Amino acid sequence: MSAPDATAPDAAPQDPLLSLAKAGDWRTLARLGRFGLAGRTLRLAGGSESDDDTADTLEALAEIEVAVRTKAVARARRRFAGLERRPSDWIDWDAVESDLEQLAIAVPAVDRREPEAARAALAEMRSDVFTAEREILLGTLAVIDGDETTGLVHFEAGLARDPNHVRGLTNRGNVKLEAGDVDGAIEDYERAIRVDEGFANAHHNLGVAYRRKGQIGKSVAALRRAQRHAARRDAEDARASLGGGTRGARSGPASGGRLRRWLLIGALGLLAYWLLQQRGLI
Repeated sequence: MSAPDATAPDAAPQDPLLSLAKAGDWRTLARLGRFGLAGRTLRLAGGSESDDDTADTLEALAEIEVAVRTKAVARARRRFAGLERRPSDWIDWDAVESDLEQLAIAVPAVDRREPEAARAALAEMRSDVFTAEREILLGTLAVIDGDETTGLVHFEAGLARDPNHVRGLTNRGNVKLEAGDVDGAIEDYERAIRVDEGFANAHHNLGVAYRRKGQIGKSVAALRRAQRHAARRDAEDARASLGGGTRGARSGPASGGRLRRWLLIGALGLLAYWLLQQRGLI
């Protein structure tokens, strides 16, 4: 069996789980929540039609994995609820569903800086599938509390499980930047961007890091990319909210705030047009 491409985003060269892929152990990869790598491993091994069906399920779970990485937990839960096949011999489906419910509580609690609620939800998680996400959230809570050392420990633990977790990479870069390791921070930001070119936070923080190095041209370029990607993602969220779509959809107050902002912009534009028309200027 040929090994999965080590250069693929889900299989970084430093990925400690790549040995499982080389051994064809897709079941362990699935139990650990590395669904994309598990699906590719199974397809490369070849097999029966039932193996193809299983690979399809793994790829659907990989979509859920990506949604969780981007904090789109509501979208992840909808996708999970829509899964038709749930083989009982390689994953605890009830535990995964329960973990998604806890993440739906923990993620917005972290964003609102409600550490007690977030930690209580994270403590209830009981599968290995979202261990990386749990560690990244715990690291974020530690940093919010001002404990960057503990935060870094959690970020490292999360990235050991999922080396392509863009928020984990960016958060680890932030800790490095504050500690004066500018080059280390730049390396993490650039890695996050290679995984997700549209992740505006990594572009913005890369711009900040370049500015600290005195590389103003690179700083300005990175900050402009951050603005462009943030605007594009806001527009996608607004379209998804208005049209009922799911692409890029996010749950919670942040999504509602963006929608209200876009509606306000539209209303102000109409008002300005009416005033100019009343004055005979258009």
